[in-house]
Amino acid sequence: MITGSGTALREYRASDLEVLTELRNDLEVQRLLLARPRPNTGERVAEWVAGLGSDSHAALFVVTTLDDAPIGFVQITSIDTVSGHCRLGIAVRADHQRHGHGREAIELVAGYLRDTFGIRKIVLEVMAENERAVDLYRAIGFREVGVLREHFAHGDTRSDVVIMEWFLEP
Repeated sequence: MITGSGTALREYRASDLEVLTELRNDLEVQRLLLARPRPNTGERVAEWVAGLGSDSHAALFVVTTLDDAPIGFVQITSIDTVSGHCRLGIAVRADHQRHGHGREAIELVAGYLRDTFGIRKIVLEVMAENERAVDLYRAIGFREVGVLREHFAHGDTRSDVVIMEWFLEP
């Protein structure tokens, strides 16, 4: 477990399935994560968790409060220990947003990735219209490095996607 002042990160447990299934079935959360919203059974979510667990270039952390209540997840993919970079995705339940959990979870995972894998840069993609997330990433230290115009289709709409990177302090 990696513990901060109000947030912790830990491994997935079977008891987390309900919260992760809730997040994976929240259509707006999935759209903002640039995922195709679709019904996700508990079995499908468990398969997603198992897939990340078996991928040597990925990691999944459950975001919890200090009393170990699961409130979200941080997904790390494309871990490249030679070049020292990876990709990040995060989701926190709506009722726990704006309490610092997302920021602290990202900062905690960044320290872990730097110290454990030698990661020096984290890259992410975020829906341009998700201004709260873009503002949070900028406040943490991410900078915009590009925009993919009309990149993500949802319904009859195409949205821009912002590419951001954060160089970690040694």
